[in-house]
Amino acid sequence: MNVKKGIINMSVKRKSKRRRQVEVVFSVFLIIAIVLAILIVPRYVTAAVKSYQKTMKLQEAALKEDHWVYSEKGRRYVYADGTSPRNKWLAVDQVNYHFNSDGYMDTGWLQDKGTRYYLKPDGTIQTGWLNDQNSWYYFNGDGTMASGWILDQDTYYFLKDDGTMATGWIEDNGKHYYLSENGAMATGWLELNGNNYYFDDSGAMATGWITVDDKTYFLRDDGVMTIGWITEGDQKYFMNADGSKAVSTWIESEGKRYYFDENGSLKPSGWLETNNTWYYIQEDGSAATGWLQLGKQWYYLKNDGSMATGWITDENGKAYFMKDNGVWDPNAKKETPSAGGGPMVALTFDDGPGKYTDGILTVLQQNNAKATFFMLGKLIPKYPETVKRMKALGCELGNHSYDHSDLSKMDAAGVSSQINTTNQALVDLVGEGASCVRPPYGAFNPTVRSAAGAPLILWSIDTLDWKTRDTQTTIDTVLNNVKDGDIVLMHDIHEPSAKAAETLIPALREMGYQLVTVSELAAAKGIPLENGKAYGEFH
Repeated sequence: MNVKKGIINMSVKRKSKRRRQVEVVFSVFLIIAIVLAILIVPRYVTAAVKSYQKTMKLQEAALKEDHWVYSEKGRRYVYADGTSPRNKWLAVDQVNYHFNSDGYMDTGWLQDKGTRYYLKPDGTIQTGWLNDQNSWYYFNGDGTMASGWILDQDTYYFLKDDGTMATGWIEDNGKHYYLSENGAMATGWLELNGNNYYFDDSGAMATGWITVDDKTYFLRDDGVMTIGWITEGDQKYFMNADGSKAVSTWIESEGKRYYFDENGSLKPSGWLETNNTWYYIQEDGSAATGWLQLGKQWYYLKNDGSMATGWITDENGKAYFMKDNGVWDPNAKKETPSAGGGPMVALTFDDGPGKYTDGILTVLQQNNAKATFFMLGKLIPKYPETVKRMKALGCELGNHSYDHSDLSKMDAAGVSSQINTTNQALVDLVGEGASCVRPPYGAFNPTVRSAAGAPLILWSIDTLDWKTRDTQTTIDTVLNNVKDGDIVLMHDIHEPSAKAAETLIPALREMGYQLVTVSELAAAKGIPLENGKAYGEFH
């Protein structure tokens, strides 16, 4: 037991000794901290006091200079002496501000000495465009509100006296202008409510005669572009559907045709030659039609007003011969082809009309000969005078489809469309359709027979001129094979074929052949032509 107590006493003594050691160390650190605090803290306190004193001095100095003051009422600018600017402009840091009578900075609209400004929420001056309550305003570089005309990015705008941007029609200095919805000034052509107007480069609405892109137009006093007839003094003019003045052209109005010269003036009465065709202009300016007596001479003007030459037939079937100068020759006798008049051949020309067709017609006319022309509907409007000349010379007008499609590969509706469209082109031009049809490639079937609505004309001599393109070969093919009743196939769109015709036509006439149309050949041979039936020769 004594031993155990001794051990316990020794342990207690050791713990007490360590506690005293810790207490000594803590006391030393505490003394050091107190010493440091005594030595260092006053320095920081002194520095803080000095910093505060410096700040106060700076604030006191600032208050002695010009400065901004903010409050619930707004911003004020205070001078060093404590006063503020009132009812005046002031530049602060090179930025202009305006202050009201209470010394507060203005914002929003400002009226100053008769001039309006707009000041942004920060007080700076508005420049350029501003939208305020759905109205647009423009402010110049110095902030003054603009009025009148302004130019912005190559576009003109007009600001009314109250500064709002104008749209629609306006009048300025006696001239009318039009501003689009975005305010841009209109120039050039403009359509409004179905009427056309023109505004020149200055934006002013044009009136009277103007020339645009080499075309002449007439604008009424209210600026509306005129269409149709107009009269100025003793002159009459016609304005086309696009408003341009009709020049060097025919115009049809109320069933009559009128011609306007290169100046757009209505041609005066008397003879008129245009495009190698003669017309007679009556006192009212319209082209004469039907029979016309001038002195003791009679002329015949066709439905389009063109002077007739050669043989014509009236509505009663009576034939008249009009000389090359258009004068009726009452003594001329028309020769009707007949089997007793010598062998007959029908020359036929496909795929036209074209630029060589007129040359062939000239040779036919010179040799008292005729031919049948199987034409493509799409080309007929391109050579109107040529087609009219064919008819005038007594040549037969044939149908070769609209665009040379293979009719045998079409249904009935397709065939009818090809044939009818071409016939309508002829009716529109010369008043009658084709008397016969030549199907392209000579291809036909029961559908083509049924839908064509006309006799189908083939051939007995194929010159193959479309293939050889050789003048002499074409001539030899015909002259070496021709016989009475033949139908010869050629093409009037190839120059070698046209040159061959220049030789063939007089050569065949010299050989005693009558050169007739297909229908004349059939009639002379006593063969009635039936719709849908094909004919290749009339031997």
